[in-house]
Amino acid sequence: MIKAVLFDFDETLQDRTLAFEDYMDTFFEEFRPEVSGDELEKCKEDMRVTGKGDYVNRVEWYQGLIDMWGWRDAPPAEVLAEHYDVTFGDHNVIFENSIPLLKELKKRGYTTGVITNGPSYLQNHKLDTSGLKPYLDIIVVSGDVGIHKPDPALFAYTAEKYGLAPDECVYVGDHPVNDIEGALGAGMHAIRMNWGWFENQDLRPDVPVITDIIDVLKYI
Repeated sequence: MIKAVLFDFDETLQDRTLAFEDYMDTFFEEFRPEVSGDELEKCKEDMRVTGKGDYVNRVEWYQGLIDMWGWRDAPPAEVLAEHYDVTFGDHNVIFENSIPLLKELKKRGYTTGVITNGPSYLQNHKLDTSGLKPYLDIIVVSGDVGIHKPDPALFAYTAEKYGLAPDECVYVGDHPVNDIEGALGAGMHAIRMNWGWFENQDLRPDVPVITDIIDVLKYI
């Protein structure tokens, strides 16, 4: 019997792709206001492609951009990475159906929660500004725990902490390894949100696939 529905955050409850577009506007306004027109669009595309949906080492990523752009007066890459971690949470773009879904799950008596990878401040700030916290019973950020997806131990830790058996939980996420393999490895059920950087990659016949978060309701 399913008692809890748990979620990844980025590209699952929020459209991280659109949030990144918003963040880039702030980045260029603050650090490279002289760039405009076609050059600005090229630089943004460089950030999209090399950023790989945020599955990068951010210091190395920014250093690569500095080198690619020949950005002579750039701040240190460490400063740019810190800017990202501190400010990205100001640019959430929550999916239209995320709150309606969470409300409906709560109405039906399910425990709801988020298990998300990332630095503590970055992910907690996103959640603080997301508007989702009133509808969540569980929030686990890997940076707070020291265990990171796809390690099944993070999923097992969450279930144990909140008095749940893994097979009483469904986990919804977009990453075929971090989310789906990690949750299944811990004994949870899984639903694949087919969105973002990993869209249409490594879909599994044994895991339901959705493109609108509200469709979780079809599988619980």
